[in-house]
Amino acid sequence: MPPPGYAGDDVRAFVAKHRTELRAEIAAGSGPRIYDLAIIANCQDVPALGRRLHRHEADFFLPEGSAPPGANADAEVADRMVRFMSESRELRCLSLDLSRTRDMSAGRRQILPRRSQVTARGGTW
Repeated sequence: MPPPGYAGDDVRAFVAKHRTELRAEIAAGSGPRIYDLAIIANCQDVPALGRRLHRHEADFFLPEGSAPPGANADAEVADRMVRFMSESRELRCLSLDLSRTRDMSAGRRQILPRRSQVTARGGTW
């Protein structure tokens, strides 16, 4: 089971829904759908994401003649993109990080209750 905040399923759904637009933008190296994809995956370096997707375009969209049947299905393309984005550490796609060093991993970060604006005597600060 993925940890809370993991956006892999959201990224897969987005890629499947906007595949045609993403393919054109990946070929160009930038565009609004790549930006949206970066927001969903919480990637910290959007320009690098566009460049890396552009460089690896052939890894996501296999040539029709040589690809095995079903290799270019929406789900397969989406899986390849999620795997690429989660394995590319330099992109820092935080919502695709499954490692134990995630910011919100158990025991890694302490969240304290908010301090009240009202003092014990009933006044404000």
